[in-house]
Amino acid sequence: MEEKYQKIIEAAKAGGQVLKHYLGQLLAIEEKSMPADIRTKADLESEEAILKILKKEFPDYNIHSEETDNIENGSEYTFIIDPLDASNNFVMGIPNFSIIIALQKNKETIFGLVYQPILDNVYYAMKGKGAFLNGNKINVNDKKDTKDVCISMVWGYMKTDEEKKLNASYMTKVVESDIRRMCFNWSVGIDFCLLASGKMEAIFNRGCDLYDFVAGKLIAKEAGAVVVDFDGNIEGDDSNDMFITANNKIVADKVLKILK
Repeated sequence: MEEKYQKIIEAAKAGGQVLKHYLGQLLAIEEKSMPADIRTKADLESEEAILKILKKEFPDYNIHSEETDNIENGSEYTFIIDPLDASNNFVMGIPNFSIIIALQKNKETIFGLVYQPILDNVYYAMKGKGAFLNGNKINVNDKKDTKDVCISMVWGYMKTDEEKKLNASYMTKVVESDIRRMCFNWSVGIDFCLLASGKMEAIFNRGCDLYDFVAGKLIAKEAGAVVVDFDGNIEGDDSNDMFITANNKIVADKVLKILK
């Protein structure tokens, strides 16, 4: 692995140390856009620890991080960071959360990382070089029958009644189908890693923030997953937030047909 990618992993682990320190503590919660959209001092200090390393090692790169203003340096390279994915899990003391860091070059994701501090699991992928868990290559599974698949359904914060009704209708369609089960992990980044490592078969992503999915999308694709837009076409836009990721095109098309 190139040294620059090792430095990104180092930054993620620095943020992870902060999160492990605060897990289980009673923290003041700040509401952002709505009650489900929250942050704590753990989010902010994790971000601070991550940025301290990235700014030192990559001083000319742009930085788009969830809890801070964007830093635009006019570079072709941009870091996209979520210093605490699954903040709601975290504040409840549920150890299912992660740190997400992606590196894009001119809007193309070239490196993606999802780090689980409690398990010390580092999922990562380099464009064109495969996906890995702690240095070991990972791949999606080959299941094709929807009666034997698990789907994760994730979406952005529902701010209107129309959005809530639409997402509820998607859930109802899955429940009424022959899909074996739905997974609500409350951690988008980890969902992509479960898919990439063969433990899940599909993810329906509707409007999640770029910080949540951009690294995981690369990890899944490099592990052999396909990504299709809501018209069923193979998707080529790393920043598109309306897509289905699946272990193969057969499952992707079946899920899309159910949801339509």
